[in-house]
Amino acid sequence: MTVALPGMILNSVLGNTNLPDSNTILMLLVCSTVLYFFICLFAWVFVRVVYRGVPKPAQGAHAYLISFGNTGFIGFAVLGAIMGNDAVLYGAVYNIPYNVFMFSVGMLFIASTGIEGVAAKKPLKEQVKAIGKQLVSPCLISCFIAMFLALFGVTDSGYIGQTCNLLGQMTVPAAMLVIGSTLAKQPLKQMVNDGWSYLTSFMRLAGVPLLIFFIGGIFIHDPYILAVIVIESAMPAASSGIMMCLAYGGDTMTMSRGTFITTILSIVTLPLLALLVV
Repeated sequence: MTVALPGMILNSVLGNTNLPDSNTILMLLVCSTVLYFFICLFAWVFVRVVYRGVPKPAQGAHAYLISFGNTGFIGFAVLGAIMGNDAVLYGAVYNIPYNVFMFSVGMLFIASTGIEGVAAKKPLKEQVKAIGKQLVSPCLISCFIAMFLALFGVTDSGYIGQTCNLLGQMTVPAAMLVIGSTLAKQPLKQMVNDGWSYLTSFMRLAGVPLLIFFIGGIFIHDPYILAVIVIESAMPAASSGIMMCLAYGGDTMTMSRGTFITTILSIVTLPLLALLVV
């Protein structure tokens, strides 16, 4: 969370020696920022209205699961397989605001000291201080750096780029170890018998992508960019959610269950959505 992930975020730009032109980058950044703002708002309102009987920590986990998919590790691989290497470059740029929202809004969704967590019982001054500490994180700082690097077309294959690449390569194996050890502690029956998790999985894998396809299609006139965005938005839940829960005291069980179910179901939903948009 403090070393490998920031390296991976920076490497998504530094390692791309063939970034799109500045106008395309700016359009992708604006589209991504606007979409994730409304996705996070939609997820928060949807969970507050529909999941009323669910405990607050679980509500935060469900909102995170609906908002954020595994757009990097799985997303780039799927984009490359379906649409080619150019789509991966577009996806890398689109991912920059995604990281900003995930490590700010997403963190507040699940953190035990977030708006509706433990901090809600503390004085306002302490709540603001706690939220500020969460927002000033290495991951979020690296997101803003990556955004400026992309806008100015800065890449690097030298020592800095290679270092970020090596750090980034640690992320997936480390995440798999952490996630695997967390899932291993959960009984299989508990992982598959929660109805709320299936509703969340439907929203993550189908609801959000279809909303983006039909509503976003009104404003995004480039079918190639729209296809990249829809496919990225259809990824299973982000694996970093479990690590965030462990780091910030979120609902690990709900997050693990949602990550597991969305990953399994995406084997069916991803090809169907690809047929729709490509």
